[in-house]
Parts: sequence; structure tokens; C-alpha cells
Amino acid sequence: MNRLDRYLFITQLGPFGFFALALTGIIWLAQTLPLMEIIIDNGESGVIFLEFATLVLPNVLIVVLPVAVFASTLFSINRLFGESEMVVVLSSGLSPTRIIRATVAVGILAMLTMVVLLFVLQPRSTTQLANRIAEVRQNFIGTLLREKQFIHPATGVTIYIKESSKAGEIEGLFLNDQRDAINPVTYSAKQALLLQDGEELRLVMHQGVMQRYSMIEKNLNTIEFDQFVFDLSGIIGEPQDRSIRPTEYFVSELLDPKQIIANGGTYSEATYLAEAHMKMAFPMLGLVLPIYAFALLMTASYKRTGLGFRIAMTGGSGIFIVGSTLMIKTWVVANPSIYFLSYAPPLLCLFVALFVLTKNRVKRTLYQSPVGA
Repeated sequence: MNRLDRYLFITQLGPFGFFALALTGIIWLAQTLPLMEIIIDNGESGVIFLEFATLVLPNVLIVVLPVAVFASTLFSINRLFGESEMVVVLSSGLSPTRIIRATVAVGILAMLTMVVLLFVLQPRSTTQLANRIAEVRQNFIGTLLREKQFIHPATGVTIYIKESSKAGEIEGLFLNDQRDAINPVTYSAKQALLLQDGEELRLVMHQGVMQRYSMIEKNLNTIEFDQFVFDLSGIIGEPQDRSIRPTEYFVSELLDPKQIIANGGTYSEATYLAEAHMKMAFPMLGLVLPIYAFALLMTASYKRTGLGFRIAMTGGSGIFIVGSTLMIKTWVVANPSIYFLSYAPPLLCLFVALFVLTKNRVKRTLYQSPVGA
């Protein structure tokens, strides 16, 4: 790359970083809000939330990078025209096909980053995030030790705690068990201790009262106790095996869906194949979209009022291409034989860009030749 190429590369790289950070912040916030609800409901710390937010980041960047590199190309080319720098470059005799190398370099950088994200980081981060969420939801002590709230760990069971500590010590406990609708039982205790041993969870109550009401006999039996152990394991239930989603597999694994199903995969072969082809097609947008934006802006007729209409048209069509690439995945799931359509949007986008650049180059050659004159 010569000095001009380096200047154009840096001119596009700066806006690319800005748009990537801005879009990542917006989408990242939207993706982490449901995770924050899980953290709050289970009484976890902010460190766990930061871990969850970090694991979400690869999925966010996969969507952000093609849009960011596309927007940065539109912005930088428009700014170069607005400040007459591009007019000077073109007036020196350089054609758009000559100065596109900087845009291609930025596109290759975005594409390689997306390849790493989709082929390596996304499967690992998605799997780890799903496992950590399952672990947090199985942390029943954090779920139950919420002060001054009525907790419903299971249908028919209500727990109220006045004060508690992270060690599981409880001051003031109320527990209502209506799983047996004919003989509901209510427990109240001055003190209690919540103990977890593996998958077993027990509530040891001290200095309390148990009240059992018979709906048939219409009488209330009251028993005072110094210590009573209430087994919560039956209420919480056994942890269930998690279904592994297609995004958690590597591309090499997705291309062999029969092996995945043989190992316990719960989705159809078409679903795994559609995910594989989407992961291979989507990084192409990181390279194709900036070339597409460059071609449509560089071949536009120069106007003193700017390139507003061409930018709007190019931007709308580019977003449509990104959406189409994601939407075709559902078509491939329904009909696996059309998997090649996964690559149609980026390839069509590249064809349009090359056609526009080639047509513009032919026009410039005819205009500058004696015959054309």
C-alpha cells in the first residue's frame, strides 16, 4: 500500500471503530438486560453479571461488524467527497478501481474477525454462557435467601424470610406448603439454617410452630418444636439436562449432522446444516458490503448538494442484504436442498459492485479516448 492507500485505509478504519463501539454498546445492552433479571432473581453478584456480559459479546459482534464496516465506508467516502479530497484524487487520473484497495483491506480485516468469531469464539462462549446460566439457576440458596419477599420456589409453596445472611442463616421464617390441598401445612420459626449438600437442600428450623389444617375434619393441629428439618429437594426438583443449541457447535461438527443426532442432538439435520452454511456465508458480508458501498458512491454523479439520496439507497439495500442472509436460514431449514441460497445475498451484492465499477471504468475509457471525444 502506498501513501494514498494508507491514508484512505486510516480514514475508513477510524469510523469503523466508532460505529463498531456504538452499535456494540446498544445491542450489548439489549442482550444483557434479560441476563440481569436472572442475576437479580437468583441473588448473584455483579461479578457474575460481568462474566455473562462478556460471554454475550461474540454474538453481538457477529451482527455489529458487517453493519459497522458498511456504515464506516458510507461515512468516510461521503466525507472525502464533502471535503473535496476525493475530487482531487479522481482528478489526478486515478480510477475507483485503483483506490478501492484501502476499502478491500478494511473489509478483509472485518471478514477475518468474523471468521474467528463464528468459527471459534461463538460456539465456546455460547456453550459456557448456557452452562453458567444453568448453574446459577441451580444455586437455590441465593434464590431463597431474599429478605422480606414472598418467594414461590414451586407451585403451592410460599417462603418468607425476615433477615438472612449469605451463609444461609435465617432470622424469622414463614413457610406455607399447600402441595397437599386437603392438608395444608404452615411452618414458622424464629431461626433457621439453609443447608445445601450437592443436589440435596434442607431447611433446619429452630424454635418454631407447625400448623396442619385438615380440610375434611375441619380442625387445626398445632405442634411446637425445638428443631425441625424440612427437605426442599423435593420442591426444587432434579436438575434437567440442557438441550445443546446449533450455535454451540463448530462448523466442522455442523456439517456432519447425523453424528450430532447420534450423540443426542435434539434438532433436525436441516437445522444443523442451515446453521453451518449461515456461519460460512455471513463473514463474506464483512468484505462484500464495504466494496458494495464504495462502488455505489464512487460511481454516483457528483452534486453540490451531496450524495444524500445515493447514501440512503445504498444504506437501505445493504441492511436488506444483511437481513436476507439471516432470513434465508429459515428457508434452508424448511428445504435443505436450497442451502446454496445462503451464499446468494453476499455474492449478488459483490456482483452488483463489480458490475457498477466495471461499467464506470468502461465509460471513463471511452470518454478519454479520441473516438469517444
